Amino acid sequence: MKSASPLMADELVACVASGIPATPAQVSHLAARIWAEAACHRSAFAWGDLPPGAADRTFALRSATLALNGG
Repeated sequence: MKSASPLMADELVACVASGIPATPAQVSHLAARIWAEAACHRSAFAWGDLPPGAADRTFALRSATLALNGG
């Protein structure tokens, strides 16, 4: 399911509408978007350069998981 607004992530709309838990790919995609939009100086492409244990990556992944799968 696609979002009617460019401000709302398609993954978020799809998971909430279907009630199906997010896939790892959906979580990662939303986390990258959260990370890039949290600071306007960041490039969305730089997400792939973050080390796996980076605090920013962990925070974005946890935020995306919470948004997509609930608490």
